[in-house]
Amino acid sequence: MNIVKFFIYQVLLTFIGITNNLFFSFLNELTLFEYKFVLSLVKVPITMLILYFIFRLYYLLNMKLRYKILIHISAFIVGFVILGLLSGSIKA
Repeated sequence: MNIVKFFIYQVLLTFIGITNNLFFSFLNELTLFEYKFVLSLVKVPITMLILYFIFRLYYLLNMKLRYKILIHISAFIVGFVILGLLSGSIKA
């Protein structure tokens, strides 16, 4: 796998992880759902699937682990900044 592909996939998985967390925290605040257990039963498999794809990408790239982690951290920062800029420009 190419380093650029790995970086782009990590940025996309960062988007998915952050939006997953924001969506379920929004649903937790609603009074529509009385039991938080049902939301947890939905959130945990989705989070596990995201983590599965993140760690699967680690095995596809042939580099040292420390470089993979550095690329992952930089992709997380870039994804967080881009998502913050996008959410700041959208008037909700």
